[in-house]
Amino acid sequence: MKKSVLSVFGDESGKFQSPDRYSRFYIVGMVFHDQSLDASELIRKLDDDWIKMGLANFCFHAGPLIRGEKGYKYMLREQRAKIFARMMLFARQMKFSYHCLLVDKHFVTSSRQIVERLQNQLGEFLDSGAIGADAFDTLKVYYDCGQAPVTKLLHDTCAAKLGSKVEFAQAVRPENYKLFQLADLICTIKLAESKLSHSEPLNYDESRIFRGPRIFKHDILRGIKHKEI
Repeated sequence: MKKSVLSVFGDESGKFQSPDRYSRFYIVGMVFHDQSLDASELIRKLDDDWIKMGLANFCFHAGPLIRGEKGYKYMLREQRAKIFARMMLFARQMKFSYHCLLVDKHFVTSSRQIVERLQNQLGEFLDSGAIGADAFDTLKVYYDCGQAPVTKLLHDTCAAKLGSKVEFAQAVRPENYKLFQLADLICTIKLAESKLSHSEPLNYDESRIFRGPRIFKHDILRGIKHKEI
């Protein structure tokens, strides 16, 4: 009998420096997907639309897109907004759930405290049973090892809480997994949500892509908030 597998795609937003005037929040986002749910058609349609937009072999990365950096440097804002909107459509259509660990760095004094709080949050979340781990034979974790403390956090805590159920994918590259790119999107949306909930304004680039706080809350956040666990 084929094993049931729950994919766990992890990504992060922020830096471990504290205090940090550029990034008040540190976020680890996790996207959960039951591998028995076929997503191939949605992924094919997304790739087809990237090609129609002149973006063959495209890998979505929300932060640089919003700021107009790296591969997005010479794109008009309207084109970047269209790319963001298409990825949001994929997020609304895709069957997944997500959870974010969040640390407000106004209340910590060191990177060690950030890691400890993330570890406590992840442990409590896994203990809660919210992801229904008992229903799966395997939980397979995908992370690109972008930040060493997050790699250690995921490995140590997941192994301690899930034991032999957990596996870790090797040599994960964001361009190979649309759901990893989705985790990147989730982190970006969670960051904007956290800013607004703490009475912090969106920055200039965020406001231009999200079209302001009201539209962000109504059109973007509301489109995926029901998937949060």
